[in-house]
Amino acid sequence: MLVSISVSVLVLLSVQQLRQDARQSFSNALTGVDLVVGPRGSASDLLLYSVFQIGQPTQNMAYADFEKIKSLPTVSWALPIQLGDSFEGFPVLGTSIDFFKHYRTMNGPLTWRQGQSFVDPSINPEGMRQVVLGAEVAQSKKLTLNDSIVLTHGYQSLDAEHADHPFVVVGILQATGTPLDRTTLISLEGFEALHTGWGLGLRPSAFDSPKSTTNSESQVSVVLPTELTAAWVGLKSRTAVFKARKEIEDFASLQTSIPLMAVLPGVALDELWQVVRVVENALIVMGVLVAVCALLGVVAVLLVGLAARRKELAIYRALGARPQSILMLIVWESFLIGVAGIALGVVMTQLVAFIFHDVLLSTYGIKVHMGWPSLAAWGSIGLLLLGALIASLIPAIRAYRMSLSDGLNPPSMG
Repeated sequence: MLVSISVSVLVLLSVQQLRQDARQSFSNALTGVDLVVGPRGSASDLLLYSVFQIGQPTQNMAYADFEKIKSLPTVSWALPIQLGDSFEGFPVLGTSIDFFKHYRTMNGPLTWRQGQSFVDPSINPEGMRQVVLGAEVAQSKKLTLNDSIVLTHGYQSLDAEHADHPFVVVGILQATGTPLDRTTLISLEGFEALHTGWGLGLRPSAFDSPKSTTNSESQVSVVLPTELTAAWVGLKSRTAVFKARKEIEDFASLQTSIPLMAVLPGVALDELWQVVRVVENALIVMGVLVAVCALLGVVAVLLVGLAARRKELAIYRALGARPQSILMLIVWESFLIGVAGIALGVVMTQLVAFIFHDVLLSTYGIKVHMGWPSLAAWGSIGLLLLGALIASLIPAIRAYRMSLSDGLNPPSMG
């Protein structure tokens, strides 16, 4: 009985904790980012493809607009985001060296498992040949520093490879519990250099530029992109978020610009959770049904056991116990079994979270938070305790009626 109750509690609380931790992991992906900017369209779609690399953009924004965004007085920093290539199923993200300075998670700045970031191509063009790997990419492909990798043009592994332009691994990030763990990062200039002359049979010469500062500056300026997938923006003050949003979206009034939208990540995430709420609720209902079935199983076992305890209860009555005392005795016995099962289930939930913490983080990108149950979990525990109390009344009432009957007609003791 204890095992069935504890397993049902484990299922219910695990579903709730994973639901909460998954939401937290999604929010963690944009800690410190005040606006996500991209071509006008669906806010949730922009968030999905630019942050979580789910889906594909229908069009790009102009790089000139990104430069205007950086120059706005309300903007503290802006990160260019360029997507479109992959590495053995993992997305490739082209960005600037500032990404490693400004990107934050709930635990603070990015930290390194090995190595460092790629160098700024405007200082040293070798930065266009260097790649930084997310924790999951490096672990699943068993890569380490100085290994050479080849990127694939497009999102599918069946697409053509950039075989003549291998990249060297210079850094591996610590696991963050965000989509960054599944991402391969290269410089924006390196991303653009890969596609110079792509489809025309031409071999890009940007990778062969000399290392001198003068030549590298002129060479890098040639491979700066004309378009971007999106931009992540951090503001000097969050109180200016709506002003900055209006300024950015006003770029659409220029005939030379693609209409833009600036999305507040929190608002877009709320829209996203509205879509998946039905699935969340279905999982919770399943957990509740498992718990109810476990309590009903306990009731059935206790009801069957009452037949064997009938003589015992008759002895209590013979010794002067009132029917109400028999009722309370069975209530407390049944309720304490339920309490013990629930407590064991809570402990098992924390134990399972501790054991599988690293697996969930590295494999699924979900950072499980240890510690006391959340407010929602305490609410579920309270409802389970109430359910255990109600369930205990069923065998207790049965025992009460039996004690009344046996008080008038005691069963045979022989």
